[in-house]
Amino acid sequence: MLTFNSIDVETANTDCSSICQIGIVHIRNGQITDQWRTLVNPEGEFSPQNISIHGINESTVQHSPTLPEVRDELRTRLHDTILVSHTSFDHLAFERAMTRYGLEPLRVTWLDSAEIARRAWPGSYGQRGYGLKNIAKDFGISFDHHDALEDARVAAEIVLRACDTTKLDLEDWLHRVELPIYP
Repeated sequence: MLTFNSIDVETANTDCSSICQIGIVHIRNGQITDQWRTLVNPEGEFSPQNISIHGINESTVQHSPTLPEVRDELRTRLHDTILVSHTSFDHLAFERAMTRYGLEPLRVTWLDSAEIARRAWPGSYGQRGYGLKNIAKDFGISFDHHDALEDARVAAEIVLRACDTTKLDLEDWLHRVELPIYP
């Protein structure tokens, strides 16, 4: 039974606690059952580099909720679940943002889809990297890169495909990602 959530965030600047967009995809029994996206006011400056990547700026988020204002929604959607992100960036962003606001960390079990991809297809992406764009291209997945919901969907698709390819389930992957790529 493949049931988990996938998440991605975009940030306003080089401080990874400056979350300005969150996207969540809910997977139940291997199917997308719900999706949620919100802009977040990071209460800080936006760097031109980050704006050029995702297109979100101060005026885009001026009437958006802050992270403390979406905390209950996150808790409702994610509490005590397996939460997939592509690389550890999103995990780190949430840890730092929660600390910044003095909020209790998310109670989830994090699972990295990039680590899964490295083990499911160990010889496939070493030269080009295990980024979402490279993996999505190989699988024919089209998406609007650097939109948090779209990136969360692709991370979920990677996990679903890895489970299908390897016949490992999520519990297996929680252990497998702790082992070397070539055990």
